[in-house]
Amino acid sequence: MIVTDYNIYCYGLLAAAVIAAVIGMWCWKVTPATLAVWEKLPRNRAAGTIIGFLALLWCVPHAAPIVWDWMQGWLYPLVFICTVLGCLFLDYLFSRALGGIFILGAIYFLHESFTFHTPAAWILAIICWTIGIAGLFLSAKPHLLRDFIRLIAASRLWRSVSTGFFTFFAGYVLIVGIMHLARG
Repeated sequence: MIVTDYNIYCYGLLAAAVIAAVIGMWCWKVTPATLAVWEKLPRNRAAGTIIGFLALLWCVPHAAPIVWDWMQGWLYPLVFICTVLGCLFLDYLFSRALGGIFILGAIYFLHESFTFHTPAAWILAIICWTIGIAGLFLSAKPHLLRDFIRLIAASRLWRSVSTGFFTFFAGYVLIVGIMHLARG
């Protein structure tokens, strides 16, 4: 198989389906009984460092066209430097990293859905805007993830809505990912 932008998009949709399904199941499992465990997640340094590192790696192709020529060679070393600095000095690292991944994922899927004529792309656009805006809020105010965890633990309605959103997202991108793969 030749690696093309189209293939990356197709498999990215399938990966997004798995990730959204996992997030949906996680939302359903956050209850008052498990709140004490999950409340610590936004400050988790290990998971935040890994996700932050991946987000920074994803940023390099976006930064390359806009930085000066003399700085091109520094982009990948800066990923490692910024990962270490973030791990040492940032609080709510997981929340910030998750916000970054949400923003980058929303931009990617929104752009590619129009490039490759995804069926019912308006649905994916609404989902991407929702996740992208959530990512902006998580990056700017990382304590909001902790507050969201408390909200879904306390309210069955919010837990159901969150689970439903991510389950719908998973089902939709799984279907269009399979449709794109079948289309070739």
